[in-house]
Amino acid sequence: MNIVKTLDPIQPARADGLNERVHLIPLGHEIDRAVKPFNTYRAERAYVIVVPDNADLDEQMLEKQRHYTKRVCEGLLAAGVHPEVTYCNMFDILDVLRVVSSLIVREKRQGNDVLINMSACGRMTSVAVTMAAMVHGVTAYYVHADRYATGGDAALEVNHGLSIVETGRVEPLYNFSIMMPDAECQLLLCELYRRGQGMTSEGLFDFCHKKGFEGYGELPPEKRNKPGEYSSGPKNRELLNRTNRKYLHKLEATGYITRIWTGRRFSVHITDAGKYIACVSGLLEGNVE
Repeated sequence: MNIVKTLDPIQPARADGLNERVHLIPLGHEIDRAVKPFNTYRAERAYVIVVPDNADLDEQMLEKQRHYTKRVCEGLLAAGVHPEVTYCNMFDILDVLRVVSSLIVREKRQGNDVLINMSACGRMTSVAVTMAAMVHGVTAYYVHADRYATGGDAALEVNHGLSIVETGRVEPLYNFSIMMPDAECQLLLCELYRRGQGMTSEGLFDFCHKKGFEGYGELPPEKRNKPGEYSSGPKNRELLNRTNRKYLHKLEATGYITRIWTGRRFSVHITDAGKYIACVSGLLEGNVE
């Protein structure tokens, strides 16, 4: 991986003024770390990413999170930043990768500047959002705490969160360039992730055909006695060779898929590493089972 310095997150917006600056704030039990940066730095909108209101958690914990979410949204509005609450399973690193990455991709497609606050959430979530920032080339930043709501300051937690921020010092992180598979391989991994089960060669051909991948405009004829299976022949071999060469060999070599053989037939399955790539791709929007 190549080390490159991130862009300064405080640089002015694009000269034409058409883009917006959008912050992603995965939120745990923090207030100051989510709000204080906007006392100094401009933004139009912010996604406040929290656990769902019906999450399988202790009701007291959910009520506590509602308090922090409310206080942060109020603080953002007071700073002139429009908040949008977005829900995510904050205890599932894959769901964090999926939700955060899809938001990044959506905003970048609209030409907006995206920054991620990785310091207002738990440690595991911080790892996931920093990974997403590096994959998509956006800036993650850390908000320094001046002290913590513990000991004699414990009563301050209700108004500040676990961290008390007075100076509001923000530090951008250094990015690493993380190599992702090509666009078509990412789409294939996302399809395997959605299905949650393997794909046969027929399934792969059908998927590539529906997506309009080059070379899959014409599919082999189906077997008469086994609908859904393709007859062996030159077209079948041509597409199988193409699928191996363009997709399967590369994804197997990087450990993102594996094949399971049954006699002379195989099915392709996504690995745990492949699930990370699918989720961080930003192509998995909405609820995924």
